[in-house]
Amino acid sequence: MCWTPETSLIQSASTKLNLVTDFSAGMSLYGDRAKEKKVVARFVSSDGYAVLNVITRPTSQLKITFLEAQDITGLGSLKEAAKLFVPGGSTLYSARSIKIKEEDGFRTYYFYEFGKDEQHLALMAGVRSGKAIIAGATASQSKWDTDGVKLRSAAISLTIL
Repeated sequence: MCWTPETSLIQSASTKLNLVTDFSAGMSLYGDRAKEKKVVARFVSSDGYAVLNVITRPTSQLKITFLEAQDITGLGSLKEAAKLFVPGGSTLYSARSIKIKEEDGFRTYYFYEFGKDEQHLALMAGVRSGKAIIAGATASQSKWDTDGVKLRSAAISLTIL
């Protein structure tokens, strides 16, 4: 794997979480329009019960528009975009729109925390140049009770450069 600023941030997050990296990630299921995704990185805890995935996906595959999205708001409001990122039948615990100041203005990210079956997930999504970048942290509910703060922090630490 070649070094990029994104991998540096991901490696930093894995160090903070004391996670083991697994770059052989394949498929991931997010939202109702889930299809095969390009996994940029995957980190798995040493016990295998907590996972942090970072994926990219062309925004045109998430929502059909005439113009490619330059910001997450191009995919709709926080509530509308939840249909793209939160699987049907999930219990939504929290949803936030987060604006972060950058050199050339502000970038908006959407954060969702939800549960499905016995899994608890935190997901942060942003858009740059027509690509959605999504960081999702997953653990069983019992593991989330002890490590949820770290996993949530890892997902929220997503920064698009």
